[in-house]
Amino acid sequence: MENIHNNKKKKKRIVSKVITIVLLITFLILFGMLLYLNVIPILYTFIIFLLALVFIFFLVLFNFSKRKGFRLIGNFFSLIFIIISIIIMIYLYNTLGFLYKATNGHYMLKNYNVVVLSDSNYEDIKDLDNKKIGIYNVDDNIKDVQKKLNKKASLQYQTFESREEALTKLLNNTLEAILLENSELSLIEENDQETFNKLKTIAQIEITIDISNIKNAIDINKEPFNIFITGIDTYGDINAVSRSDVNILVSVNPKKEKILITWIPRDYYLDINKSMKDKLTHAGMYGIENSIYAVSQLLNVKINYYVKVNFTSVVKVVDLLGGITVYNDETFTTNDNFTFRKGNLTLNGEEALSFVRDRKHVTGGDLGRGKNQTKVIKALINEALSKKNLKNYNKLLNTLDGTFVTNMEQSNIFNFVKRELIKRRNWQIETNILTGTDGREYTYSISNQTVYVMLPDEESVNNAQNKIKEILS
Repeated sequence: MENIHNNKKKKKRIVSKVITIVLLITFLILFGMLLYLNVIPILYTFIIFLLALVFIFFLVLFNFSKRKGFRLIGNFFSLIFIIISIIIMIYLYNTLGFLYKATNGHYMLKNYNVVVLSDSNYEDIKDLDNKKIGIYNVDDNIKDVQKKLNKKASLQYQTFESREEALTKLLNNTLEAILLENSELSLIEENDQETFNKLKTIAQIEITIDISNIKNAIDINKEPFNIFITGIDTYGDINAVSRSDVNILVSVNPKKEKILITWIPRDYYLDINKSMKDKLTHAGMYGIENSIYAVSQLLNVKINYYVKVNFTSVVKVVDLLGGITVYNDETFTTNDNFTFRKGNLTLNGEEALSFVRDRKHVTGGDLGRGKNQTKVIKALINEALSKKNLKNYNKLLNTLDGTFVTNMEQSNIFNFVKRELIKRRNWQIETNILTGTDGREYTYSISNQTVYVMLPDEESVNNAQNKIKEILS
């Protein structure tokens, strides 16, 4: 009997030892993660560490007490501490994973379509065996597409000087198929619906392209900086190449606690790189570096970072923040049957998206839409910087998983949040909208006909440059 009693005691001691070891390991891992993330002020981290250390010290004493009641209490609260620590570690791990994806997405996806006439009998890439596909842009991307296509069928290629020439051959039935990138199909749909209806896609190839590091890194808690926000006109994968329907420069001065939001019309006719002139919205088709080049040249500024979002981002962020409130200048109804009355509006995600997308039912067209977009951006910033949402920033980041990408460093993001938690800054937010005049020009992306563009107003641009300099000085 005595041996059995001694064996039970040994087993209980072993259980207490195991619980204590796990307790110490989880404690060290948890505070190691907190120190690595550096999102909690170091003084608070130190205080929490000392309090937790004292608590664990007493738990260990209880775990190895000779009194059964003390051991049970120690084991019980040790298990509670372990469970809570594991939950927090999972929470932090998910945040790290999210930020890794959001801050390391320096690539773009291009989807190339094998396009045939909609009334043809071709339904699959194999139906084009030994037939010609028209291509017009022989570069490394096209060669990669050809390699992938050649694995699916035995194809021949005919090179043309332009997309329009290849498309004409297809429409005249002198060519079986052509290769078009997704955004180029969208251009055809936007500018020539009749032609678009005559086309169908029978195969698609996705290509991943690395983009250069285009940031000018600084400490955003100490130095003034510019962030370029671009919103692409798609749902789904944020790295997909598409037109940039929203183009906003956010200038921030952390010392003055001032933010200037400068909205640039999507149809502004600009140099989108050193050899191409096009609408700003089309710059996004060739990579975000082209959009950044165009905006930096226009406003004569250095852009430190970018944030790329899509339509999915708007819906998720607004809903997570509990909605936003904006003032609407006029009553209008959108194409998706949302009616917005004049006055203060509280918008959910879907409503906010409809509000910022409409340009056909608001005064000023795209300029009117620009005003609404800046209102929503301002409301989002105010909500996101509120204490209730800063405390839930982890949840905000996890909700945004896959809907935005930035080249800002993780450390800068954490330090900014930490700074706001320590000392709530009284941010003053100002908005500015660039204007221009209507015109028609040939563009790089549509070279066979003139299309609508907005020619920048020189006075408006000069005024914007001066406002940005004043904010950043």
